[in-house]
Amino acid sequence: MIRQYAVRFVTLICGLMFCALGSYFVVSAANIGIGAWETFHLGLSRTTGIAYGDCAVITSVAIIVIDFLLKGKIGFGTVLNGVLIGKFTGFIMAHMDFLPPAQSLPVGIVYILTGQFLLGCGGVIYMSRAMGCGPRDTLMVVIGQRFPNAPIGLVRFFMDLGVFVIGVLMGGPFGFGTLVAMGMNSTVMQTVYKITSFEPRKVRHEDIPYTLGVWSGKNESLFTGKIANR
Repeated sequence: MIRQYAVRFVTLICGLMFCALGSYFVVSAANIGIGAWETFHLGLSRTTGIAYGDCAVITSVAIIVIDFLLKGKIGFGTVLNGVLIGKFTGFIMAHMDFLPPAQSLPVGIVYILTGQFLLGCGGVIYMSRAMGCGPRDTLMVVIGQRFPNAPIGLVRFFMDLGVFVIGVLMGGPFGFGTLVAMGMNSTVMQTVYKITSFEPRKVRHEDIPYTLGVWSGKNESLFTGKIANR
């Protein structure tokens, strides 16, 4: 049991590293337009006067509360996602930073496509470990479970679109690249999931109390060892 969980944690962290690398590519395309969630955070900051970083933290906490109220599973993967992706991305930007900022739309599109592909692959890797999704991915899953016939990529697109519209109404900045990124995010994500036969709505995640129960011998692990629980 200890060995299984050690492997799951290591694999989960590797998936989060893929996500961080993908985030780095997307951030490097910021000159052609920031992301939907960044537009929201900046709009919230301008409306409330709260610092941008604090707005990002407040948003994450609020999403976790919403996830919990919608009966989403808050697992160790949720916590690690919220902490490690930002740390890994910061490390890449501070100590590697191998990409020059995108100065043209074609280069920015290549960056965004590459970044979204890496984010999709990272999502498959870490979510398939059944230890909980990140705050936004959990929200995507719980909303998607209420619309089982809708492609999960479409669910993510409308979720990001809603956040983007609210951000713009609060005065958040955006560019043409923001709209491009939203469209490509859902399309690339859906493509990666289709290639890997991964359906995040069908993964039976362990929340933190359940995992602790497995370690104490009270529960059985929900992990099947497959990339998707079908």
